[in-house]
Amino acid sequence: MTRGFLALLGLLALAGCGAPVSSSVYDGGAPSSLFEVGGDSETLSLFASDAALLSDADIDRILAHRFTPRPLNRIAVVALGHNYWFGWSDELSRSGTEVQRGLVAALRASPKVYDAVYLPTLLIPEKGSIGAFREAGARFQADLLLIYQTSCRTYAKFRFFAPDEAKSYCNVEAVLIDTRTGIAPFAVTASRDFVTVKQQGDMDTDETRRRVELQAVGDALAEIGAATAAFLSKAGG
Repeated sequence: MTRGFLALLGLLALAGCGAPVSSSVYDGGAPSSLFEVGGDSETLSLFASDAALLSDADIDRILAHRFTPRPLNRIAVVALGHNYWFGWSDELSRSGTEVQRGLVAALRASPKVYDAVYLPTLLIPEKGSIGAFREAGARFQADLLLIYQTSCRTYAKFRFFAPDEAKSYCNVEAVLIDTRTGIAPFAVTASRDFVTVKQQGDMDTDETRRRVELQAVGDALAEIGAATAAFLSKAGG
């Protein structure tokens, strides 16, 4: 065995005694060191097209913001969609007004709220974007906007020897928006179902169906108002 070959064996042995390669890997088996980044680059978007809506700096600033309600607030309530209970009959119109008053009363019960009122129809924007609602809220000098929408499924059961029956399942989604910042710090959903029978004063089955929907929505909105008031009290410390 030549002296040169022995020297080569010695070099290979020394190389084998070096520090082992890390076995830590990422997806695909590549070493994790290939994915190590420095600075604040991990807060940057991985999708360049997102910058057309919000810059990475804007998103970081928005996420860092912590909503704190003012000691006293005015809330403008916005009901999306058409409240077809109004104008159907005098009784349903009065009941619809009572439902709205119930939500307003629940909001005013919060010590953080000095006034709560439905946003006047003349100020409701035709284009229902967040920016348009914020502008309307600012014109009305409302610190907060409570926007909700209702969806109901109502079924009627026709019976020969008993009054017709109607059942409604309603879902109400609501979001609270800070007029100043555009932040939506709170959202809540309430669902209710209600069953009623056709009453002697109902003009037809359709009025019975509208009435049962209104009762289900009224219960759901009461929960929405109480939950929003509780959030404001908690967020205010």
